[in-house]
Amino acid sequence: MTLLFVDEDDAARAPLAAGIARHLADSLGLDVDAYSAGVRPSHVRPEVRKMLREIGAAGTGLHAKPILAVPLDEVTLVVRLSPDLTFRFPYDVPMLDWHLPDPTSAPADEREDAYRATRDELTRRLKLYFSSVSAGASS
Repeated sequence: MTLLFVDEDDAARAPLAAGIARHLADSLGLDVDAYSAGVRPSHVRPEVRKMLREIGAAGTGLHAKPILAVPLDEVTLVVRLSPDLTFRFPYDVPMLDWHLPDPTSAPADEREDAYRATRDELTRRLKLYFSSVSAGASS
């Protein structure tokens, strides 16, 4: 399974989701590739790596990239993390809309908590998704 997490700039939500997905998949023994991309990529925020380290996940290899830099023909699920995304995916694959607030837009004194809240919500959703995929594979 190959997941693609997309947001506006591939700076916070999408790379955080990709890092969490890889970490969870490894811990569950699932064969998952996870990518992040942005419509207008900028750079991965340092808070992303910090949030991943806090849960024991590797933040290596994360860098902001455009959607076309991902092996799109391998993607089996696209997860849109921004409500304002207006892109057309070139292949017929399922899409999920997980519209989450951008933690980068939180006030400076609340930003770390906003990143943790985003990380924890992504973790919750990914655990549910992987659980449903595993249950479907075993039936």
